[in-house]
Amino acid sequence: MHKQFIHIIVIAIFFSAFSLAAQEKVKKGKDKEKLIDGLKIMTMVSERDRGEDYIISTSWRFTDKGSERHRMKYTERRKNYRGKDGFIYKSVIRYTHPPNVQKRSFLTWNYKSREKAYWYFFHNYRNAKRATNIEFLRPPAESDFSILDYVDVNLQEETHRLLRSELYKDELCYVVESVPVKKNIKYGKRISWIDQDNWIPFKIEYFDKKGELWKTLSITWQKISGLWFWKRAVVENMQKQYKTFIVFEDVRVNVGLDNREFTKGALERKRF
Repeated sequence: MHKQFIHIIVIAIFFSAFSLAAQEKVKKGKDKEKLIDGLKIMTMVSERDRGEDYIISTSWRFTDKGSERHRMKYTERRKNYRGKDGFIYKSVIRYTHPPNVQKRSFLTWNYKSREKAYWYFFHNYRNAKRATNIEFLRPPAESDFSILDYVDVNLQEETHRLLRSELYKDELCYVVESVPVKKNIKYGKRISWIDQDNWIPFKIEYFDKKGELWKTLSITWQKISGLWFWKRAVVENMQKQYKTFIVFEDVRVNVGLDNREFTKGALERKRF
């Protein structure tokens, strides 16, 4: 009985210390709030160092009511310009699986102050074609969630408001509400939990145009050459029984990609 009492006391002390530490973290976060706002936070997220360029191989798995419906794989080559010559980045995505989308590729030019420009090329085409929207060309595995539509949203396409500081999985985060400026963005708003030390989002909740919770993105991170990249992510559609699982299988940073790789001609010449 005496040992049991001591055990209870030890547990109580442990949880008390844990609670005090958590409160101290949140207090620290609230102190930081006085020096920063939502726009500054999301600017730090947007301008976080991702290297001069990178090559990433990614696998996707889409499930409906727990049953797997679609899989795919692609490799993305991206060069970051950080506003130089008016560009944020240029990117080429080449799909390698499944067979019905294999040898399909897309070129994206993401401008700092203009709408994104797209070109697409299929292996049986003679020329790459310009597109204003590539949604109808995406593989089924991206049908419920695409990084381009939900993650690669330019800073100026939303307004940003700091809601609070709070712990998320014992990490101190800023909670920021971002509302689209233009109607063509698919969601009505999103709320992001941003790590206060590394400026990376751990979780993003997407709400539909009616204000209802729609999708939740949870991200696990990894460090490659001292820079933060996704390791895996899970997207859960809260209104349907859909889940999308994304895994970054290989990441290579600062490989020296040439500007000439990100042109319409290069898209047409490249063979898989």
